[in-house]
Amino acid sequence: MEELLKEIKELSEAERKTVEQMVLKLTEEVGETSQAMLSYKNAWGSGYKQLDKSDVKEECADVILVALSLFYKLSDHENELKELLRTKLEKWNSVIYSK
Repeated sequence: MEELLKEIKELSEAERKTVEQMVLKLTEEVGETSQAMLSYKNAWGSGYKQLDKSDVKEECADVILVALSLFYKLSDHENELKELLRTKLEKWNSVIYSK
């Protein structure tokens, strides 16, 4: 996983999009994930695309890549990402298991 993150960071540094353009790209990818899910679940009007679970997972990977790339555009501190993720995981954990 560390090697993948290193490669994502390197590619992010070479990315020519601005952070504003990256945010727009992220929302585009989230929209594509939504479309894939609607098709996968045969939502009315979305079945014609005939997308399946693998398409949803592929779009999720795109969202993750763009989000990480955007983070790396805003910060070059690897430990900051780890600390933020740890904080968010602890919060998520407390919400899920507090019930």
